[in-house]
Amino acid sequence: MRKGFTLIAAIFFLVVAASISTLALSIASTSARQSSEIYLREQAQLVAQAAAEYAMFEIFRTDFSNKCLDKVDGEFNDMFDFKVKITYFGDIGICTPPTIMPGTEGVASTGNMIFDVFVTSKDKKTPNPINFHKRTLQKL
Repeated sequence: MRKGFTLIAAIFFLVVAASISTLALSIASTSARQSSEIYLREQAQLVAQAAAEYAMFEIFRTDFSNKCLDKVDGEFNDMFDFKVKITYFGDIGICTPPTIMPGTEGVASTGNMIFDVFVTSKDKKTPNPINFHKRTLQKL
């Protein structure tokens, strides 16, 4: 009887130890994955900031009497693609709606713009897709 009780206690101890080990391994792998995803999201936010600055650079290079810049596209390394949609307040050069904010046609531009910046991770580069959107108001 005593040997049977000891055997049952040993089996119970092994089951409890295995359960605790499995839980610890699960928590460790989850925190590593979360750290990776947090890093990629922060990187996407930095790419969005850089994309907005790049769009400003392209706007400064644009001759609005010949061309209306309504979007800027690009990629960052092999991880992210970015798109910047530009909407102007007031008349500027040859730009027409929808590039100009509705209701501001016929008003001289004050150099204000809205940037909608979209950053997306490329397919199969991250375990979970990263999508980030940032809207900013810019002034020339």
